[in-house]
Amino acid sequence: MVLGHESSGVVVSVADDVTSLKVGDRVALEPGVPCRVCEMCKLGMYNLCPDMAFAATPPYDGTLCNYYKHAADFCYK
Repeated sequence: MVLGHESSGVVVSVADDVTSLKVGDRVALEPGVPCRVCEMCKLGMYNLCPDMAFAATPPYDGTLCNYYKHAADFCYK
């Protein structure tokens, strides 16, 4: 298991459809990424998502590594 959930970093690549970030941006990461399809997510209360993927909480590895792939909309400049 890889530890770490309060993370920041520098963007090293972005998908073609991402317009909010560019390579070199310094970002902080939201440690939990919701499912985006449950009732709580659709109501805008993603923090209450029952299927949250939270960094460093099994079965998900944490962010203390050289590279970490993360959803662009949960990266904050």
